[in-house]
Formats: sequence, C-alpha cells, structure tokens
Amino acid sequence: MDLSAGKTETLTDALEGLSEWVLIMRHDGIVEWSNRAFNEFMGTRESSATPWEIWQIFPTDADEIMEDLHEVIESGELRSGIVRSVQGQTGERKVIRFTALPRRDADQPISSIYLCGLDITDSVEMEQLKKLAFTQIEKNIEQFAVLGDHLRNPLTAIIGLCDLLDDRTAAAKIQTRAMEIDAMITRIDRGWIDSEKVRNIIKKYYDIGATGTHELVARAIHQEYIEQEKKAGATPESNPSVRPWDELPHRLKESNLRQVEDIWKTLHMIHCAIGLSTSGREPVFVFTDSEAEFLAEKEHRQWVNERLKKGWTYGKNRDDQQKIHDCIIPWEQLPEAQRQKDRNAVQALPGVLAKVYLKIVRLDKSNNNNLIAHNKNP
Repeated sequence: MDLSAGKTETLTDALEGLSEWVLIMRHDGIVEWSNRAFNEFMGTRESSATPWEIWQIFPTDADEIMEDLHEVIESGELRSGIVRSVQGQTGERKVIRFTALPRRDADQPISSIYLCGLDITDSVEMEQLKKLAFTQIEKNIEQFAVLGDHLRNPLTAIIGLCDLLDDRTAAAKIQTRAMEIDAMITRIDRGWIDSEKVRNIIKKYYDIGATGTHELVARAIHQEYIEQEKKAGATPESNPSVRPWDELPHRLKESNLRQVEDIWKTLHMIHCAIGLSTSGREPVFVFTDSEAEFLAEKEHRQWVNERLKKGWTYGKNRDDQQKIHDCIIPWEQLPEAQRQKDRNAVQALPGVLAKVYLKIVRLDKSNNNNLIAHNKNP
C-alpha cells in the first residue's frame, strides 16, 4: 500500500499531526504505517528496517489483540475500549485506549484496520488516586466509629470514681475536666456523622467507569469469579478470563456488563433492587429458596439464549473451540449438581455486592411467591 500517493497524501498529513496514535495494521499483525506520535514513543525505524509486529508492541497481550482485530475484520464493525499498557523505547509506560476501525477499499475484502490510540495514563492514575482516597475515608470513618466508645468507657469510670473521693473540691475539678473531654468526644461523634454523609455523597457520585455502578457490580462479580476459578486451579493461561478487570478483552467486559443489567431487571421481578450500603456492619441479604430457584433458572435461560445467538450448540462433550457445551439444555434437564451450583451463585451475590458497599433491598415486604409464579415462563 502506498500511503503517499494520490488522495491519501492529505489524510496522511492530517494523521501525522495528531497527538493520538494512529496505526494501520494488517490481518497478520504487521504494522503497515504509523504516525509520528506513535513513532516518537516506540522509536522511529528506518525505511529498510523490519516492520513493526504486534508481538513487539504488545508482547504480553498480542494473542488477545489479534483475536480482537480478527473479530473487527470478520464483522466489519468498529470496536472501541481496547485498553493496553505499552512500554516505549525509553522504558516509559503508557496506558492506551484503542479504537479499531476496519479499513475499506472499494470492492476489496477487509484485510487491515486502523488502530487509533488515546493516552489515558493520567486518567488511570487519577482513578487510582480516587480509589486510595476513598479507601482512606473508609478507614477514617471506622476510626471515628470506635474512637468515641474507646474514650467514653474509661471516662465514665473516672466520673464514677470521683464520687468515692473524700475531697469534694478535687472531685468537682476532675468531673469538670471529664465533662470537657466528653464534649470533645461528642464533637468527634458529630465528625463521624459528617464523614458518613461525605462518604454517601461520594458513593452516589463517584464513577469507576463509563457505566458507573453497573461497572462496580460487574467488577465485584468478576473478582469473585477469579477467586473461585483460582481455587479450582485455573490460571490466566488455562482460562483467559482469570485476569484483572482492566486486562479483560472488551467483549468480555461487555458480556459482564450485560449480565449485570440482567441482574438489575431480574431482581426487579421479585420486587428487589440494588442500593448503597451505609455501613459495612449491615446483615447480608438472604434470598428465600423460591427466590434463589427463580433467579437461578432465569440466569440459566439467559445464558443459554446468549450462547445460542453466538452459534453454540449442545453436545455431551464440551468443546469450546467448536462452540459445543453440555449445559445448553432446559433448566429441568440440567443435572442437580449444576442446578445447585447456579443456586449457590445466586445466594453468593449479596456477599459479593457487600464487598463494594452495595446491598440488595426489598422494595416491599409482601410475599414474593405469587410474584415469582406470575413472572416465571412456562
């Protein structure tokens, strides 16, 4: 491809002047062209040098990036939100969010894509600082919560002992000082209450990502998934999903966010919702057996439909490469062990949410059995 020829010359000049990275990458992972911003970070190469390869740019993520790029080429659709950490020629690291756009030539199949990268390093660092600040606020509040009790208990004992003193003048002086200390403790209590208000405001408006609380829930569920998979012996090599949220491919993040959206809708069907927790000491919500059964069956039905839409089929022997799964069957035909696994996942949800200061609340106190029967599909 000759980018300097004809009408592409003006486009090339424009792309060269951008502060964002722009690459044109072939389906085999070879960089056909890159703009000045990318070259300055990665190191400009002589025209006779070997072209950049994706394995040089993303040494640890190349396989996943290639999978993303192939999906873009096959679907012909734009893909955004690909986030990767990249190391430049000086050793400096940047966090880049890429958008992949199919490159179309008239009457030719798509064989390459545009990769546009935006440096979000500062935003990521700011998010980390916000999380650290929020964590510190939580610690301060906990200290406020116990400090008053720790001080007031011995203070009460001191005041009580004053009544045993024969020197009433000295006793009165001690009691006066004790009351001053008690007033200080009261101010600490008020500070704790004010801190609670600040925390609740932060919880209401603090946004971890573009999707806000939905992403917060998705992150919590994904972390629980990682912990369970690691207990079962899984590794990032055997299961690509066993990695931190920020390292997940875009398609897996979207799938998790869709799952959270389904959770919101399904909970509403049993007159429940997800709310903010005002205290880490609240009792964890517990579903009734009928609620857990309903939610587990609903989740399984949604999972089956999602798999079928993606081309999966039923088979006795699971084969992820061939998109064959032994659980793509109606709920009633699932082995009891698998159904219990799904019920356990439902019952674990309140505890997972509690880790990120969220809770499940009932919108009314009526019995939900009739409601479940009404919502349940035949």
